[in-house]
Amino acid sequence: MSRIIKNIIKITVVILGIFIILFLCIYYVHENDTIGKEIKNKGGVTFSVLLYGSEKLFPGRLDVYTVLYDKGTNVLKVLSVNTDVVVFKKKEKAISLKVQFNKNAKKDLNFAIQKFYLDLHEILENTHETNFYINMSFEMLNAITGNNKELQSLIAKDSFENKDLESLNRYETIECVLNLMPYKILDIYKNHHFLDTNISRISFITSVLRFKTLKSILMFCELPVKYTKTRVEPDKQNIKEFLDTMYYVNVSSQTKTNDILVDIKNASKKPRIAEKLTWVLRDNKFDVLDWSNFSTPYEKTLIKDYKGKFYQALKIAKILETNKVIVSYNNKAYVDVDVFLGRDCIIYDNLNKRGEHAGKN
Repeated sequence: MSRIIKNIIKITVVILGIFIILFLCIYYVHENDTIGKEIKNKGGVTFSVLLYGSEKLFPGRLDVYTVLYDKGTNVLKVLSVNTDVVVFKKKEKAISLKVQFNKNAKKDLNFAIQKFYLDLHEILENTHETNFYINMSFEMLNAITGNNKELQSLIAKDSFENKDLESLNRYETIECVLNLMPYKILDIYKNHHFLDTNISRISFITSVLRFKTLKSILMFCELPVKYTKTRVEPDKQNIKEFLDTMYYVNVSSQTKTNDILVDIKNASKKPRIAEKLTWVLRDNKFDVLDWSNFSTPYEKTLIKDYKGKFYQALKIAKILETNKVIVSYNNKAYVDVDVFLGRDCIIYDNLNKRGEHAGKN
């Protein structure tokens, strides 16, 4: 009996030891998960991602995103900053964010980053401040994502027929990174100390796992700008409206009825697909104003939301079995949503099959 009692005591001690270790690990993670605390206490979190080129990889390139996670709606809002936009300063020559950054980076990278964020803060009407930041070179991004070939191919592409296709590339890049991160935990853990970030290693890891589990809706947005003959300028009115009505507000407050104006453009080179989709959307109570052919071919179907009709755009995306919705806020746009049908649009084949099936009956 004494031997049995001793074994029971040993087993009990081992179990208690395991529970204590698990408790200490959970407590340590909880205390050091700064992003998790921010989400719990404030219902969301904001951070910025700045990616810059080096002499070895994409010299002169600058990609910048600001990210806002809304816990209430489980929406991850990613604002793609057009770094070609100029910054206006009194008694200074107007110069783009990208040019200014690369000019300063040659002298002092840290100063270039600080100056960039100050200028971006001004462009966004002095309203935008992030809790956390991640600044890194494209080389480092490759390292923490395991030198993934799909991601490398997306980033390497820098020639586009129009801005829509460039935005679509950025969208797919973000999508690829989000899908890769959970499987690259070891690479992230190993390379974290090379990152310029105020996110601790443990908070970085737990956040990657958290967003994978949450399966957040991705809302990809473009910074509203105006194109002139000589430069790209910030569109102050649309920036303010976009921030006030979409970026900083709970998007669930938007109306979810289908009373929006839609324009359909056939960029697939498949005959009559725009006309067919028009009647599908009208059957679903969408007001389609017009359909037409589009000269530039698109491989992927793209839906552009101009007036903050994100949920309605998502409904159209679901009908088309795609997820490529880009918020390109412009209160002067004639329609609410543009649909660019790409070669990947399978609704064409599905409708044909339905027609053949109906004919046999």
